[in-house]
Amino acid sequence: MKTLMRHTELIHIPKGSVIMPQGKPVQDLYFINSGIVRLYSKVAGLDTTIDFVPEHEFASTIIFILNQQPSVYALDTLTDVTALHWNRADVLYLREKVSYAPAIETALQLRLLNWIQDRELDVLNLSPEERYQKLFEQLPAVAQQAPLKYIASYLGIQQESLSRIRRKWTRRT
Repeated sequence: MKTLMRHTELIHIPKGSVIMPQGKPVQDLYFINSGIVRLYSKVAGLDTTIDFVPEHEFASTIIFILNQQPSVYALDTLTDVTALHWNRADVLYLREKVSYAPAIETALQLRLLNWIQDRELDVLNLSPEERYQKLFEQLPAVAQQAPLKYIASYLGIQQESLSRIRRKWTRRT
């Protein structure tokens, strides 16, 4: 436990900070204690929100840190964020020196695979309105604090369509 603590840093990141740039190898792993982070991709000038990372979740993955391939995604902070932070050297050291590191890594990889599967099924099977409802129910802070343009992008719809969904949703509740 002491080794883990020596290689873990508590940091405060201001709103609007890019903590993982797209197109560069991933160097850092974060566990979000408070705040909201956005996972997105820019392709041909189009900014697409892939997901939101709320508190008590990891942002980035060990896989990206290990493979050192340029990231196809970026992470930025939508609010001020407090996070536990590990740089690449810390991750590699802990992976080698902490006996339970493989179990943690496996758990994180399974969580990532579940997230990918859930997201794919949601995109295939749920309407934008149903996905907004799910976002609102599971991550109310995101639904209330994230800019509408990012929520609309996440849902794959125009901001005007999101406004209609929100008005309809507000009338129902």
